[in-house]
Amino acid sequence: MQNANASTSTISILLVEDTFSERYYIASLIQSFQPENVQFEMVQCEDGLTALEKCRTQQFDLIVSDWRMPRMNGVELCKRLKTKTDPGYFLLLTGNDQTQDMIYAMDSGADDYITKPFLASVLKVKIQAAVRLIQAKKSVLESKQQLQSLLSQKQSELTQAATLQQSLLPKNNLAFNNWTIRHYFEPAEELAGDILQCFEIDEQWIGFYVIDVSGHGASAAMLSFTLAQGLSPQRMDWQQSPEKVMNALNNLFDDPGNLGQFATVMIGKININTHELQLCNAGHPLPLVISKLDVQTIDVPTGMPIGIDKHCQYQSGQYQLYPGEQLLLFSDGVYEVNHPKFGMFGLERLKQRCLSAKAMPAANLLSHLSYLLNLWQQSQPQDDMSLLLFTAPD
Repeated sequence: MQNANASTSTISILLVEDTFSERYYIASLIQSFQPENVQFEMVQCEDGLTALEKCRTQQFDLIVSDWRMPRMNGVELCKRLKTKTDPGYFLLLTGNDQTQDMIYAMDSGADDYITKPFLASVLKVKIQAAVRLIQAKKSVLESKQQLQSLLSQKQSELTQAATLQQSLLPKNNLAFNNWTIRHYFEPAEELAGDILQCFEIDEQWIGFYVIDVSGHGASAAMLSFTLAQGLSPQRMDWQQSPEKVMNALNNLFDDPGNLGQFATVMIGKININTHELQLCNAGHPLPLVISKLDVQTIDVPTGMPIGIDKHCQYQSGQYQLYPGEQLLLFSDGVYEVNHPKFGMFGLERLKQRCLSAKAMPAANLLSHLSYLLNLWQQSQPQDDMSLLLFTAPD
């Protein structure tokens, strides 16, 4: 008695036999072998050519075929069907009991064979074995389809998250009182642990930050989202000094998954009238100032990355930018990219490339640097890369 609660699977069978009496007998036997919770759906054909035509419009899980038949024999039918993308299980019935014939049949693609005359019990064992293999194959295909569906859903979610991350970046061609701001952002994966932003605090000051969360992918991106939200002007008082903003951000840092995550952060403010620059650094690479004469590193007081010590107290530094100078901030993924032959790009090479391109307009300078970096890493992203460039008006 079948279990009423169990789902019933269907197996389609094509029986090919030119002798009516034998076809009727084999069909009756196969139906009597039908396992519990399995439904056999059988189609019968009298020769191989008719069977081949039937297979053009219908997919069969199991083909049971005689060898010797008019118009097209079972071996030729097997060869034709096995060229399909997803051929069914082929069981060959034959009166040939010579070893060479059996080898020929299996080489032709048959999955199994029975020598006539056969016992009903032997056919039953063969059919049951075929059913188990067919069900296993269907289970694997179903699991694969479910996995592909899940992966497609996750990919869609990642794409949406990446779009959200892009929306948190500065607008293109951003400008404040003749100060131009350009940025370049390239995640190593779909989502990045890097994030940066620049915004107006009041009529005199603009604020900015560059964040690089340890690790890659979704977990790093989610933490960078959280930190960016904490630094938004709607939630953080940017009238404070950068060091107070950094201390507040360090207190907000949370690692709920206990993954040992941390973040390097550069927080700054620029007075767009006096060109005064205030910077606070938590383990982030030191920024560069590109002038008409040279490229210099700004020696910003550096504390530990945030998320390591809640009691860490950060310090700000004050600097002066002059007309026409450019301030370049970047994550370590910019200069740590590796070439398979020449090794790491390095800070010194970055400074040299900035020096050689110092006369370029801001947008061209970032395009030039991004081209060099991608060339260096052979267009195979290794780490998140972010650059933020401020150009003071002449």
